[in-house]
Amino acid sequence: MPRGIPFTGEYLSRYLAAQKRWSEARDWRTKETEAGRPSTHGDFFRAHGLCPACAAAGIRLNENGVGFRTIGWNGNLPLYEECEACGGTGKIVTPS
Repeated sequence: MPRGIPFTGEYLSRYLAAQKRWSEARDWRTKETEAGRPSTHGDFFRAHGLCPACAAAGIRLNENGVGFRTIGWNGNLPLYEECEACGGTGKIVTPS
């Protein structure tokens, strides 16, 4: 069963950092497109060592890519599914 985590602390910090990255991502994507190279958001994340599966937040995205997957509750606090691709780090994990 996937690990349920609250959207607080380090996970919230990663999400907020990713939000601040949007203008950087837009500029990067424009330059890559003009150079004829792949320029999706996934390409941006991979080029910067960030996990494209969770948009660098460490929490699994919903199937439609909008919002995060809720898997339970701890009292009135929703719990979200930790990203399996990066183990919740928000960074690309390379097998050792």
